[in-house]
Amino acid sequence: MPSQVFRLLTFVIIVILATDVSAAPPETQEHEFVKGISWGWVGSRGDYESPEAAESMKKLAATGAEWVCIAFATTMQSPHNPDFTWGDDKTSMVTDDEIRQAVKLARDNGLKVILKPVVNCDDGTWRAWIRFYRPVTEEEKAAGTTGEMDPWGDVPVMREGEVKDLAAWDRWWGNYQNFLIHYAELAQETDAEIFCLGCEMSSTEEFVDKWRSLIGEIRPIYTGQLVYDINHGHENQLAWWDAVDIIGVSGYYQVPPPEGVTIEEAVKQTTSEAEIAVELAKVKQQLAEVSRKWHKPVMMIETGVTNVRGCARYPWSHPDAELGHPLDEAEQANYYRAFFKTFSEDAPWFMGYAWWDWPARLYHPSQAAQNRGFCIHGKQAEEVVKEWYAKPSPAVVVE
Repeated sequence: MPSQVFRLLTFVIIVILATDVSAAPPETQEHEFVKGISWGWVGSRGDYESPEAAESMKKLAATGAEWVCIAFATTMQSPHNPDFTWGDDKTSMVTDDEIRQAVKLARDNGLKVILKPVVNCDDGTWRAWIRFYRPVTEEEKAAGTTGEMDPWGDVPVMREGEVKDLAAWDRWWGNYQNFLIHYAELAQETDAEIFCLGCEMSSTEEFVDKWRSLIGEIRPIYTGQLVYDINHGHENQLAWWDAVDIIGVSGYYQVPPPEGVTIEEAVKQTTSEAEIAVELAKVKQQLAEVSRKWHKPVMMIETGVTNVRGCARYPWSHPDAELGHPLDEAEQANYYRAFFKTFSEDAPWFMGYAWWDWPARLYHPSQAAQNRGFCIHGKQAEEVVKEWYAKPSPAVVVE
């Protein structure tokens, strides 16, 4: 073989061996756009088998929704107790048969299903703040350990004389694994198209190996798409987005007051659609970067606001808060409209919505004017949803 040909072949072989095949761009993904609404929270015993539930699901479908996220919860006694039960053994929550019934109601109304089991705390503590600490041992004191920082709560605090209780965390993870596997099996049985692994579980997200192991346990059981629901503001902080199919977000994005205006002054007026759109444009850019980084579509598996004046300034606020503020359906509708318009263009990675929320026992339309909740039934925002859900679904393509 001539030396020049030999050298050329050698060079080609070296280039091939040196090429990092993992650096090749991933294949293009196509997903179905989700025109959805969350339904049935929190799933109290008897809710899903009631006559009201059937009527509620029918009216949800009448909005033009094509998907329903069936959201239900069990409870821990407190954020510091790792033991909890669920399903038929938890008398306060819906049974497995009730969930089967809810899925049937969805199918009867032509809806696709996201199944979303959640763990709450009986004492009202937000599930994002579940945490376990124990006293510092004598050996740890001798080594100089006097306490540990607790970042979960209204404000971070130093827990003097305490450190993270990894044994309690292991007990909690064992329970959570069994909890999720139970509902993953139910999701597979009922052919739910998407299964949600958790909702706003901020304090658990640092346990990367635990989450990867749990997802590995679920994959052989449930063959549909997996989503995790992260709280807004944390979208780019999760280290295991590669393990799921969809980046889910609880997208309660706050619209700050104009410069020089206090929030007390701002909430005296209806927040305009234009103001909301400015903030959502920033959010859109940030989420596009997260999608590109992980090569995953992004879905608002939760978002929405109540119909209370100033709701865009504190979108996570619940119906029993801000009782001194008047009702304001226009501001709620502005938030919805701004979301639809902002994410309808130049966002092929955006996968849709499961707006929060729509109860299984729906209030009568005549009560809508007095209702202070997230539900849009009988309110101006329902007309916004109907208008946008009547439009053709955009293509969802992740490069």
